[in-house]
Amino acid sequence: MESAGEGRVTFDWQSVVYRDFDVDLDEPGSRSGAALDALLDDLGVPEGEGWALVGAWAEQLSRALAAGVPALLRRLAHPDVAVRRMVPVVLAYAAAPADAIVPAIREHSLHAPDPAVRLGLLVVLGRYADRPDVRAQLRRCLRGEPADALGAALGLLLRPAPQPGGAPAVVGSGAPSTADGAGPVEDAVVDALALCGGEAGAALGELAWCDPEWAGAVPYGPVDVVDSWLVGAPEVRSRWLTLMLAALGDGRLDAVAARVLVEAADRLCAADSTRYACHAAAVGALLDHPDPAVRRAAVSTNYLHTCGSYLDALAVAASGPAARRDPGVAQAALARLARRGDRRCLAGLREGVAAGTAGAELLCSAAALADDLWPAIRERLAQDLPAAEANALLTGTQQWRGGGPAVPEVVAALERLSRGIDATVSGDPDARPEFIELEAASATCAFLRRWGLGDARALAVLRRVAVGADPETGLAAIRALMGQNTSTDTTTRSSTRSSTRSSTHSPTHSSSDSSRHSSTDSLTGAAADSADSADSAADEMASQVIPLLLNVLARRHRPGRLAGRRGWRFDDNACGWLGELGPRAGAAAPALRGMRDDPAEAGALRVAAADALWHITGDVTGALPVLRHFANPGIASASVTVATTATERSSVANEDGVDPALLARAQDALRRIEHEIAAAGPGDEGDDRPDPAG
Repeated sequence: MESAGEGRVTFDWQSVVYRDFDVDLDEPGSRSGAALDALLDDLGVPEGEGWALVGAWAEQLSRALAAGVPALLRRLAHPDVAVRRMVPVVLAYAAAPADAIVPAIREHSLHAPDPAVRLGLLVVLGRYADRPDVRAQLRRCLRGEPADALGAALGLLLRPAPQPGGAPAVVGSGAPSTADGAGPVEDAVVDALALCGGEAGAALGELAWCDPEWAGAVPYGPVDVVDSWLVGAPEVRSRWLTLMLAALGDGRLDAVAARVLVEAADRLCAADSTRYACHAAAVGALLDHPDPAVRRAAVSTNYLHTCGSYLDALAVAASGPAARRDPGVAQAALARLARRGDRRCLAGLREGVAAGTAGAELLCSAAALADDLWPAIRERLAQDLPAAEANALLTGTQQWRGGGPAVPEVVAALERLSRGIDATVSGDPDARPEFIELEAASATCAFLRRWGLGDARALAVLRRVAVGADPETGLAAIRALMGQNTSTDTTTRSSTRSSTRSSTHSPTHSSSDSSRHSSTDSLTGAAADSADSADSAADEMASQVIPLLLNVLARRHRPGRLAGRRGWRFDDNACGWLGELGPRAGAAAPALRGMRDDPAEAGALRVAAADALWHITGDVTGALPVLRHFANPGIASASVTVATTATERSSVANEDGVDPALLARAQDALRRIEHEIAAAGPGDEGDDRPDPAG
C-alpha cells in the first residue's frame, strides 16, 4: 500500500449512511461496486484497513481513504474512467485539513476532461465552502457548463451529515446561505439544481450517488437524488420544484421524472398545504399534459386534494373531452373526488355506471354519494348484464347505505345468474361454471342477506337457489338466508359458541326466562320481549336452513364438484354453518354423528362434523377421539389416502404423507375444545343438556 503521508484523513461515515446512501448497504449497484474494487486494487489497500462501521459500502469507502489524499489524487489520471469517477465519491467523505486537499481539488475541477469527474470534485470542494477562494470558485462555476453548475450548486448546498442534534446537512431553511454566509439560498444555486434533468443530470448519473441500480436510470435517477438531498430544506426544495414542474409542463423535462416531482409536491403540501399550494395548482395543470405518463403521475397523489385548485383540475379531468381522451385518469380523478363527497363527480359516475365502466373500486370510493347514485345502479342492474359487471356493481356498493329499493333488481339478477350456472352444471355435473359467474351470484346473495330478507320474493328465490343444481351457489343462498347475525367467517365459530348456547332455549329451561327472573337482570320488560322475538326469529331461521344444509351434505357422494371456486369443501362449509347455529341445529346431530364416526368418510369431513357436533351438543367424548386422531401426524398419515381420494379440494399431502390443511384444521378445533374444557373446570367436560338427538 502506498504511504498515506501527511495527506491521511478521517472518514465522514455519517454522510455516507445518513445523507447519501443507507445503513448496511453492500453497494449501490454493480457498476459502482466494480469501480470501487478496481480503485482499491490499484491503491493496493490490504484487507482489514479502513473502518468496520455500518455496512460494507461505507467500510469499502473508508478503506480507499486509508490510502491517503495524495494517492487518491493521483488516481484522477488513471486510464480507466470508472476509477477516475470513483475518486471524487471517496474524497467527498474525507475530513482533511484544507491545505492538504483544496489546492489540488480546485485545479483538477477546472481541467478534468470528464464532466462527471468535475461535477464530483466540485461537490468535494463544498466541504470547504467557508473559504473565500473556494466559495468564489463555486459561484463562478454556477455560470459554467451544466455539469459544473450542478456540481457547484451541490457543493454550495450540501453539508456533511451532522451528529445527532447538530446542524442540518443541507443549507437552507434557517441555515446560513451557501453564497455569502447569511440569508436565503440565492436563485443561481436553485437554477443550477434544476439542471439535473438534462445533461448535467447525465453527468451526475455516472457517479455512485446516482448508480442506476440505486437511484434509477437517467433522468429519473438524478432528479430523484437531488430531490432526496433537498428533503431537509423544504424552502429550497419548493423553489427547485417550481422550476422542475414548469420544465415538465412545457416538455423540457422527460416525462419519466414526473413521478418524483408529483411525490415531492405531495409531501410538501402534506406538511403545509397553504404555504405550498402553488405546487398543487402546478400538478393539477399536468392532468392536461399531452404525455399520458405525466397525467397518470399527476392523478396519483395522496395529499394534494386538500387544495381547491387541485380539486378543480380533477373535476375537469373527470368529465368531458379530458375524460374521453384518458379514461384511466378520469376514473382515478372521479375516485378522488368521490372520496371527498365532491358532487362534481356525480355526472361522471352516472355516465360510467350507464356505460358499464364503473368498477368496484371506483364505486366503493363513492359511498358518501350513495343516495344520488342508487337510481343509476338500479337502472343498470335491471338489464341483462355480463356477470363481471353485475359483480362489480354489487361488490362496489356493498358498504353503501340505502340499498333496500334495489332488492327487486338484485333478485332478478340472481335468477338470471343461477339459471345460467345451473344449466352448466346440469349438462355435466363435473363442469365448472365460470369463476366470475360464481362471484356475481355470491355477490347477489350477500346483497340480499343485508337488504332482502324482508322481501317475500327475495326469500322465495333464495330458497329456490339453495336447492338448485349447483351446490356452491346454493350455499351462498343458504348463507343469505341465515341472515346478518351469523358470522361470515367459518374460522371464527369457536368465539360464538358460548354465547350461542347460552342464548338458546334448552328443552327444560328458557335462558331468557332465567334472565328475566335473575336478581341481577337489568332488562326492561320491553327489552325482554325483544329478546324473545329475536329468539323466535332465530329458531325460525334455523328450522329453514337446517334441511338445506343437510341437503348439501347428502349430495356429497353424487357426481360433480365437491369444492368451490376458492377451494373450500361444500360439506365442510355446511358442517361449519350447522355448528354456528349451536343447539338450534340439534336435528342435524344424527347425520353429523354418522359422518364423524364413519372411517370411510373423508378426514376433512369427519373433523368438520366433530367440530360442529361439539358446538351443537357439547359432545366431548365423541369429538375428542376423532380430532386427536387427525391432529396426530403419525396417525393422520394413515388416513390421508382416504381423505385426499374422497375430496376434490383436499390439500396435497407433504412428503411425510400428511395433509397439512387437515392437520391444522384438526389441531385448531382440538385446541379450542380443550381450552374450553380447561376453562370450565373439573367435572364440566360435557354439556348438561339432554342430547337433542334423543
